[in-house]
Formats: sequence, C-alpha cells, structure tokens
Amino acid sequence: MLGIADPPTLTRREREKIQLRQAILDATQDIAAKEGWQAVTTRKVADKIEYSLPTLYEYFENKAALLAELNREGYRQLLAVLQHTRKSAPSPTRAILDGAQAYCNFAWQRRELYEVMHGLSGVVLETDSYHAEAQALTNEAQTALEDWARSEGIQVQNATSLNDAVQILRALLHGIASLAIAKQIAGGKKVAAALALRATADQLNAWKTNGKI
Repeated sequence: MLGIADPPTLTRREREKIQLRQAILDATQDIAAKEGWQAVTTRKVADKIEYSLPTLYEYFENKAALLAELNREGYRQLLAVLQHTRKSAPSPTRAILDGAQAYCNFAWQRRELYEVMHGLSGVVLETDSYHAEAQALTNEAQTALEDWARSEGIQVQNATSLNDAVQILRALLHGIASLAIAKQIAGGKKVAAALALRATADQLNAWKTNGKI
C-alpha cells in the first residue's frame, strides 16, 4: 500500500545554516533592543554572533536585507496571532475585540519587530520587500470584519469600503500601541489596552448604527 512519504531529513549542514540565519536575526533584534535601531550595523551583528562579516553576507547582503526579513517575519508572526485569535473567539464581535487586544500585546511584547514593521525608532522601510506579508495581514483583518458584518446584518458596500474600514481599525490600534511604546499614555499599557478595546468597540458600534461599512 502506498503511503505519504516522510519529509526529507535535513543534513547537519542544512540545520546549521538555518540556526545561523536565525542567530543573525536574533542578534539584530537584541542589539536594537539594547541600543536602538540606528545603532544596528552588520559589523555589530557579526561580532555578536562571533562570525566574520563575509559569513554574515552569505545570508544577508546588507542591513537593508536584514530589516526586510525582519519586516516579513513580523507580519508573519502577527498574522498567526490574529488568525488564532479569530478562530478561538466565541463570536465575530469577540474576535474583533480580542484581535484588538492581541494586536497591542504583539506590539508591546515584540517591540523590535513591530518597530521594523512600521518604520519606528529610525528604521527605514523598503515596502516592496514585505508587500505580500502585509497584504496577507490585511486579508485576515478583512475576513474578521466581513464575518462580523455578516453576523450583525451590516452591509459591506464594496471592496474599497471594506479596505478603508480595515485601515481605520489599524490606525486606531497602531496609534494607541505606538503612543504606549513611547510612554505617551498616562497609566501605561494597562490604560492603553483599555483604550484600544474601547476605541474598537466604539467604531464597531458606529458602523452598526450606520448599517453599513
């Protein structure tokens, strides 16, 4: 009887390459956490992992390439968080509200990745490098919003209005999360989390009252 073939086993050299690549990315974030993104250089990263610059360049040709990969990784991780949150929620409304909390928690717990994703703290963005990942995150948010609209009997006018609605929620959450990171909200992240929940609920209620997105 034919069965499904097991995935190919990685060689030791392949495993070592994967581990070194991850070590480079981890070292980059660690330097940023301690000294800020403007202090990150390929030389510092190479020194931290105790490898030569030519070895680092075998994986990432320059700092921009490092940032591009961290951009992609940030979007992939946030997408996984929001997908899990939506699928675990007891209702479409709860999925949106829990998603707002999850978004802020991600920004605060994975601060360095979040800064790279949004060009904060001196990071220079090259948006073409992570367009697909950013679009996947937008698609997930659209799915959650469409589910909510359907459950409430709210009309989604067209693709443009749905995308606009997603950007409105994103702007609300990004603004609150970023202000909390910069310690510009009295009461800190606890208050910021409550504000994010309130702002999201208020926006949903506004669309519900209007009867359409």
